[in-house]
Amino acid sequence: MDKDIVPKVSVLMPVYNAEKYVTEAIESILSQTFADFELVIINDGSTDQSEQIIKTFYDIRIKYFSNNQNLGIVDTLNKGIELCRGE
Repeated sequence: MDKDIVPKVSVLMPVYNAEKYVTEAIESILSQTFADFELVIINDGSTDQSEQIIKTFYDIRIKYFSNNQNLGIVDTLNKGIELCRGE
């Protein structure tokens, strides 16, 4: 997605040790009929295979970020809100 183009919607997905569910969650969001969105994924210091799974997806709407350590849901969501660009 061009950095100058602002998506209509931002979808924020915090991830922490979610290897069991993350593939299905990402696929569900990407398969929506509404396409003018960005998917901001923040890995909150997962110790399982979540990061490796997330990195298997290639879609220009995905913006992937990773915390160096687990910050917890509130700090991760606040960080994500700052990163979202949608209207």
